[in-house]
Amino acid sequence: MADFDIETTISDVKLFIEKLKSDLPEVFKDDPRTPETEGRTADPSVAPVCGKVLYEGKLLNCQVSLERSLKEPIIIQEGEDLKITINDENISLPDLAENWIREQAKKILPVKVKAAAEKMGVSYNNIVIKDQKTMWASCSSKNNLNFSYRILKTPLIVQDYLIVHELAHLLHFNHGAEFWAEVEKYIPSYKEQRKWLNANRYAVMAPLDIKYEPAKEEGQTNA
Repeated sequence: MADFDIETTISDVKLFIEKLKSDLPEVFKDDPRTPETEGRTADPSVAPVCGKVLYEGKLLNCQVSLERSLKEPIIIQEGEDLKITINDENISLPDLAENWIREQAKKILPVKVKAAAEKMGVSYNNIVIKDQKTMWASCSSKNNLNFSYRILKTPLIVQDYLIVHELAHLLHFNHGAEFWAEVEKYIPSYKEQRKWLNANRYAVMAPLDIKYEPAKEEGQTNA
């Protein structure tokens, strides 16, 4: 099995487990271990996990801490952890995380599209990163490309497929046999990536659930 198949399969399994946790909380509530926490020792200096964010097909653990002296919140990705430092506990963490993904998309997608266009020998006019929920991306008759920032939540190979898909429309402005042959030339597994998008649309579009939970001090108990 190729690496890109392994990547999307692992992503599918993790998303399926998270859906089970949401649908059947009574099954998981008595076992605090997760694939991310099992084997780790408790460290009071580490911010608690306050939610998860889907990014590049991976579920990142959100670690939120409060530092009132900051002028503005800070978000740093470290491996599979998304460390968020806020200056106000009332700030909307879901909005903050979504804005971070949107800004990452504005930096990353134009670079990836340019590289793919050069490889395919096509040219386009403008790229716009949008907050689209009804479609992943589009190509206009004026050779302008639109992408939903949310595609950054999908595995890298799925992102590549979506980019190649839109660039192929610069050669074939339809979904005929020649169009799909062009897509397959660069993404041989494109059918698997289409299946991933269909199977995980809800996970990609779903609102984030992140809440600030202050770390308990040693010896502190609930009332």
